[in-house]
Amino acid sequence: MQKAENSQKNQSLQYGNESIPIVFDKSHLLTIGERLYSTSLDLIRELVSNAYDADATEVAIEIKPDRITVSDNGSGMNEEDLRRYFTIGSRGKRQNPRSPRFHRERIGEFGIGKFSALTLARQFVVETQHTENNFRARVVFDCDAWERDSVNWHLPLERLPLLSGQGGSTTITLHKLKKPLEVALVIRHVRERLPIGRPDFIVLVNGFPVEPSPVSGKRFPFAFETPYGRAHGEIILATLLLSKRTVAEAGITIRVRGVAVTTSLFGFEQSRAIGLSRLRGTLHADFLPITSSRDNIIVESPEFQAVHGPLRTEINKVLREARESALAKENVQASRVLKDALDKIGRALKRNPEALGEYSEEPPLGAESGDMPGTTESSEEGYSISKAQIVDSGPPHSMMPHNNNSLETPEGKKGARRRHVGLANRAIIRKMQFRNLGVICQMERFGADSPPSVFETGIIYINIDHPLYRKQQESDQLLQFFLTTLIAKELSLKKHSHDAAEAFRLQHEILTEAFRHLKKI
Repeated sequence: MQKAENSQKNQSLQYGNESIPIVFDKSHLLTIGERLYSTSLDLIRELVSNAYDADATEVAIEIKPDRITVSDNGSGMNEEDLRRYFTIGSRGKRQNPRSPRFHRERIGEFGIGKFSALTLARQFVVETQHTENNFRARVVFDCDAWERDSVNWHLPLERLPLLSGQGGSTTITLHKLKKPLEVALVIRHVRERLPIGRPDFIVLVNGFPVEPSPVSGKRFPFAFETPYGRAHGEIILATLLLSKRTVAEAGITIRVRGVAVTTSLFGFEQSRAIGLSRLRGTLHADFLPITSSRDNIIVESPEFQAVHGPLRTEINKVLREARESALAKENVQASRVLKDALDKIGRALKRNPEALGEYSEEPPLGAESGDMPGTTESSEEGYSISKAQIVDSGPPHSMMPHNNNSLETPEGKKGARRRHVGLANRAIIRKMQFRNLGVICQMERFGADSPPSVFETGIIYINIDHPLYRKQQESDQLLQFFLTTLIAKELSLKKHSHDAAEAFRLQHEILTEAFRHLKKI
């Protein structure tokens, strides 16, 4: 054993009669342990993963101000296992990739994770019992003692009497803590990173079991084969509060052998697609190669490239549905709020019927929109509002791009329809009839750079994409006020197209009457 240990720490490259020794300094072992992982929480992941690999059904994490203890009821270690445990880069788990009892696919593979304890503590104690071999022992790794002796590579092993009535177990205790661990952060880390939720594996933190945190929303399961193995999982279009809808928190969690390694949006990080901030989910792909720190995937590997393309396809499907769902909801809101805004205009004109004077123009709908239905959704004495009509989008000339080549067919015919007409290419039309005045409003999406509204060919076009409209969408009342303001503005400018002062006066007059009953907006 001594000869084998010496050969591992001091090797030589020999060419001819000369050689150069490869020397591993003892202090580097501490450096590896302290800097292997980016956060001290990763050591919890490693210790719980080791318990999972040892067929434990329960892991208890106790966090106290002066120490942290991780205990499991797994198979424990015999003397050979314990010596292998302290072998840097041990290949034991790679040679035996499945656990003997539950046949779990083992998480560990590099043989260096046990030293992650050094990220948080200057001393860790391993105590284990293996009943089949009647073996129980304790090993102490103390950084101060390790640094004092630059020659000795051995750790003190203390044999202990077997605990009767107790099966296999392993307890790792961290002393001389460098900093405390917050219990809430440990619980969150365990919940997000480890394979909890299985009937044969429970993790407790200070006596309380950690349960999975389900994500509510629409689920899109997927599965596909690659040259390296099967990948499967689900994408969730989560139902979240607006405050939680950030791209920084979105992503698909990549799990390798049950443990969460990292989260990725698979190239959509810079996208502004509707629904991206709501994207959650899990990808299980046990064949993916991971970094030695176990916190990332080797993205340039052919294995990752084999899942990257299919996952982008699946995400695209979900984002298309998210967009259609958002647009449908947006259209319902637009129709509802437009009705309320026209109702406000109708009430204002009813109170002041002479506001528009002799102006009357029956706005034509034209071939694009079809005829407005004669039925009304609401009617007051003196004015009525039609039911909403959904039609194909047709932007006014002033909102058309300067270069219309994209709207031409190969034969040069303008106005060609898009191949796939979705909700984004639909317009909402309502008509308010007051005496001989017909006010038609058409709401559609012209892009953020187009004006919020325009009056053309007798129709008031309202741009749903305008940033001010988007800002008011969070509140129906604010959006109603915004639409009423736009409609009043366009009517006033139409009445006084050459006198801005009169147009503003008329707009003020209409809005005052429209919101007279409100004390505040």
